[in-house]
Amino acid sequence: MSDIPTTAQGPIDTKRVITLAAATVLIAAQTIAASVAGGWAIAGFLGLGEIGAYVLEAGGFALGGWLVIKFVRAALQNEPLRQPR
Repeated sequence: MSDIPTTAQGPIDTKRVITLAAATVLIAAQTIAASVAGGWAIAGFLGLGEIGAYVLEAGGFALGGWLVIKFVRAALQNEPLRQPR
């Protein structure tokens, strides 16, 4: 058998799932949009041209995606989706 203890989990709490999904959509939209806009603004300020803007926007998109993933992982650790028994 496995050395990892198992815990009995209750049913999935749909209210928690909906709350996490809504928060994730809101955080993702704001974070990714701000990251991409920041890349565009920095490229325009430094005069990097169209290709430089695309590169910085892609970097901003990757940074925003990473931050959203961190948010979801932290939210799942602090607020389980299943009801405790």
